[in-house]
Amino acid sequence: MNNKDFSRKDFLRTAGSVSLFAALGIGFYGCSSSTDATGTPPPTIPDNDDAITITGGGNTITIDLSSNSVANLREQGGWLLITAANTLIVNVDGDMFRSFTSVCTHQGCSTNWQFNNELFECTCHGSRFDTSGSVVRGPANANLAEFTVSVEGDTVTINK
Repeated sequence: MNNKDFSRKDFLRTAGSVSLFAALGIGFYGCSSSTDATGTPPPTIPDNDDAITITGGGNTITIDLSSNSVANLREQGGWLLITAANTLIVNVDGDMFRSFTSVCTHQGCSTNWQFNNELFECTCHGSRFDTSGSVVRGPANANLAEFTVSVEGDTVTINK
């Protein structure tokens, strides 16, 4: 066997392996659920907005429902992702709010959430949770941790 034949074989073997892995990678990417055409992404709230106050090292979150920037939270099905505190909150029935960690129990994604048909979806890998934080569809196999929520007038307070 001469040096030229070995190089050609080596090249073809390497090129074939790279092509195979590239094809597999594209296939897996196509199967991922990074977006859900029917889900709604979280509303964007400016960093300087006074509607949300986070204190106690992120353990207490206060939301002023009278602010227009959180108007969707006043309605049943309205929700927010508060990334600075890794927190989700949803208005379950117009009067009752529930709050959970936004850190998915599958692989720890915390900022890729959508909400539709009373289900939170972590769009990193497609795990879904209902409005009680329970897993509805994996790959996650543990519920979201729930936080205590209290309401006084137009003020919603979340305590972790």
